[in-house]
Amino acid sequence: MAESRFLKGLLLANMMLLPFVSADVPVKNVFGSIQAGSGSFLLQKESVTGSRRASPIHWVFVTDCSAYMFNEGNLLLASAHAVQQEGAFTWIVYGCQRDDQRKALGMLAHPTANVWFSPEVNLTDPETGEQFEHFQASNRPVSVQAWYEATSPQEDAIAIIDPDMLFLRPVQFTSDPHNGPAGLHTGPWQTLSAAPKLGVGALYGQGCQSNRWTEEIMKQVCGSEIEACLEASRDDDACTKAYSSGPPWITHKSDAQALLSKFPITTLRVHQVWPNLLSEQVAYGVTQMRNGIATSIDPFWFLSSPEAGHVQPWAAVAELDFDPCQKRQPPPPDASNPIFFHACSTFHLHNREGTGYTLHKDHIHKDLLDCDSPLLRYPPEDSLEEHKGNKDSDGFRATWAVCTYTNLVNAYARSWKDLFCKNPNLEATFAYPAISQGFLNQTSWLASVFRKGGWSDIDYYQHINKI
Repeated sequence: MAESRFLKGLLLANMMLLPFVSADVPVKNVFGSIQAGSGSFLLQKESVTGSRRASPIHWVFVTDCSAYMFNEGNLLLASAHAVQQEGAFTWIVYGCQRDDQRKALGMLAHPTANVWFSPEVNLTDPETGEQFEHFQASNRPVSVQAWYEATSPQEDAIAIIDPDMLFLRPVQFTSDPHNGPAGLHTGPWQTLSAAPKLGVGALYGQGCQSNRWTEEIMKQVCGSEIEACLEASRDDDACTKAYSSGPPWITHKSDAQALLSKFPITTLRVHQVWPNLLSEQVAYGVTQMRNGIATSIDPFWFLSSPEAGHVQPWAAVAELDFDPCQKRQPPPPDASNPIFFHACSTFHLHNREGTGYTLHKDHIHKDLLDCDSPLLRYPPEDSLEEHKGNKDSDGFRATWAVCTYTNLVNAYARSWKDLFCKNPNLEATFAYPAISQGFLNQTSWLASVFRKGGWSDIDYYQHINKI
């Protein structure tokens, strides 16, 4: 089949599964030469292989090989551990070829997480042989499929999440979920388990793009499953409710093989007809159509945009008696928050520019996890006070977001540094400018091991200009 030929030769490459190690083993300095002369030392624990308890779900996320993603991946894993989220975790890394890069990715802020290294591939249409440049998130479909084929995960479901997601609260999967009104209850949020031909996902705003395609385009994208795609796309509203999804994408193990084998080629073809930053995201829904998989989509999964006050579950935040600006710590995991803080927006204190607190994930210094680098400075403790009289406002939501994101970054960077640094700098003093950042210290070990990554790095910059 075309889909199986899409990754021809991929699994023959040298791929490696690197488990995190027991906290009981001694530590040693593996980057001594990199940090020579530094005031503190980066530590890595000796590598041992342990068994993993069977779990109902396996969480995976994909990143490139950069310092930007080294930060994001470790913060995500630290947040999952902090809220005690059930499940196995695998960080799939695309493009890390050197030994020092792979050693660095042995240092994870989660006691049972694994790293799996995916080889680089050329994007090639299996029917025409035409090759294409990589585009936004094009490494995710090929990497997840390669991981799945190589490791044969045994969990009941596979959950694909974004690396810029941070857990606020644990989630439980059940055939009969019970939550308080609008998710307002303490403890884990409950949602449907994935089942055969029934996926689970979060609501996103791309809508039903396939409803706008001609039959010729639909044939190009869906191939022999054109009738299934046409039927699923016929009603724009029904299609949006079923397929306008994004991470977390959760699929049942009985559907995983078929879905993941078609995801890469579907992504390539969707991008050919709709070259948008969200083409890979649209392609996942189209792949579900091709396989006859319905989807339960819920908006409660995450917060990402203060301007989406009546689309995202900001009402849950408004009901909480928790002031992140004053507390300067993550919210309690048993509070009735949504599951994730999704750091895919720019957040302005008071929803105004020019306050000195305009925070985007790319504004964070790329050597955040260097032992000598500071944490982010906190907004003033009373920042939220002026907005408490109107919690249904962009000012409240934006200020809450700046403070919460700062708290999450600092708390989970601290968790990582406590594990791997002898004398960590935990001072919250970095006053991030409102622009993309590189390394604070050009002699940082992170600058020696990784490129900086982020939206101002060369691959992102070129792609954004093309779009």
